[in-house]
Amino acid sequence: MQECTIAIGQNGRIVIPTAIRKALNLQEGQRLLLRLDNQSIIMEKPADIVKKLQHRFRKIPVSLAGELIQERRQEAAKESHDS
Repeated sequence: MQECTIAIGQNGRIVIPTAIRKALNLQEGQRLLLRLDNQSIIMEKPADIVKKLQHRFRKIPVSLAGELIQERRQEAAKESHDS
């Protein structure tokens, strides 16, 4: 685990040290999600959040897209019978 001390600059700006940017492959202009977790600040790349969520829910066998398509087809069939 890498640690460093940083200072909060004007307008609350912080600079992520080079060693940490390189370790995380962060590029200029890249967006990060910032959230408060108790008294800690967590910064994450959106792609990493997606990977974590996919891993967490990987064993759920339900295809939500398939389920929504099936529901829409049932609604469409019902509407055509009601017309």
